[in-house]
Amino acid sequence: MGLLDLAAYMAAPLSMSSAGVPHALECFLRLAVLAAVVAALYRHRTVLFTVQPPQGKTPMWGYVTIPQGEKWNVCMTNGRICTVSGPTVIRTWGTSLEKLQQFSATSAQYLCVHFVDGRTQLVPGPNSIHMDRSIHKEIQVKDAVNMTDGEVLVVYRDHEAASTAAEGSSQGAVSRHVVRGPCLYVPKNASEWTHQFSWHGSLSNDPDHNGRKVKGAMKFTKLRVCPEQSYFDVQGVRTRDDALVTVKVMIFYRLQDIDTMLRETHDPTADFMNSVSSDVVEFVAGKSFEEFKGATDQLSDLGLYQQLTSRAKGIGFEVTKVVFRGYGAPQRLQKMHDDAIERRTKLALDRENEEQEQRLQDMKLEREEARLRKRRQMECETKAHERELQRAAHEQKQAEQLKERQARLEHLVSMKASLDFSSEQLAAYLLASEQGPPAKLVQIIGKDSGCRDSGSHSSIIQIQD
Repeated sequence: MGLLDLAAYMAAPLSMSSAGVPHALECFLRLAVLAAVVAALYRHRTVLFTVQPPQGKTPMWGYVTIPQGEKWNVCMTNGRICTVSGPTVIRTWGTSLEKLQQFSATSAQYLCVHFVDGRTQLVPGPNSIHMDRSIHKEIQVKDAVNMTDGEVLVVYRDHEAASTAAEGSSQGAVSRHVVRGPCLYVPKNASEWTHQFSWHGSLSNDPDHNGRKVKGAMKFTKLRVCPEQSYFDVQGVRTRDDALVTVKVMIFYRLQDIDTMLRETHDPTADFMNSVSSDVVEFVAGKSFEEFKGATDQLSDLGLYQQLTSRAKGIGFEVTKVVFRGYGAPQRLQKMHDDAIERRTKLALDRENEEQEQRLQDMKLEREEARLRKRRQMECETKAHERELQRAAHEQKQAEQLKERQARLEHLVSMKASLDFSSEQLAAYLLASEQGPPAKLVQIIGKDSGCRDSGSHSSIIQIQD
């Protein structure tokens, strides 16, 4: 039973006593009530005398422990709300507890706190807040805007927002601020908002289609002030001989004056498109298709784009370079052009092949001629060498024969002198030596019949086969 019911039960004997109830009965009733109270306390001793963990949205009795780091709202029976932070122990008598949700922000975040009275407060991180429904309507954890070098954030701020909100009127104290990176940016107050840019842009990253711009395709808040480039196709440009072409260019530019850009234009890409279209149309309109093809190198000259550079300067930009990326033509004209290019390319390739073959033939003939010349030279050198060898052998042979004849002559002279040969005998000796030994020798020796003189010589006749 509850404590309120118990108190009402104890008060009942007093009213009965005042109504004329006998004293003994009154004492009995008081003892009965005391016994009932003691029994109730004994029955709920665990709840009333033991420390309990908190439970949300449930009436609690006795001691309750609030852990460290938590906050709880204690809703009393009289309607008052008390916020309790842990660690602590509180005593409750039928009160309800509600845990407060904690919101934390890191150093790269901030808390946006909305109060029930309409106020909004921004709390930079690192920080944490427990949401109390009695004073807070909503708490949001938001990321700070991370900005790199070359990025700019344009914000608008109302410094008198708080005071004018209290007075119920606006003084128009809104100012524009340019925040430059690198930094982690957190809004200064709840009245601040960021400029939203919406420019022409490409819907595709394909190089064949990203030159076509669509309104509102680029939506961003961080403005880049570093050098940029943009593809653009000027479509439907008609030459002097009524040929339709599409001129493709790439524009290199850089943002120099942010205030001028914000004041003079809301879409710089659209201004670039209109200006470069005017310059290209003016250039192409005075030329035939063949003249245009021969003058495409001029489309990379920045001096040709007078309207583009003038308009870019007027809106705070600087165009540093324009690069011609090629051109496109209607399908039939492009097919004729492609066929002509193919024929010219084929003729050029055939000519190159023929020239290479002729050069190859010339090289072969030159090499063959050089080879024959070298072979003839080698043969001449071989013949000359052989003649030299023959001459040397002949001279050596002549010298040997001369030496042999000299030796033989000396031998004959010495033999003639030593043997006392006559010229006839020496001639016969030489003839016999030249003829060699005979196969048959017939010798006839004649003698003188008159006398026998030992000193006379007989005649000899030799017959040799």
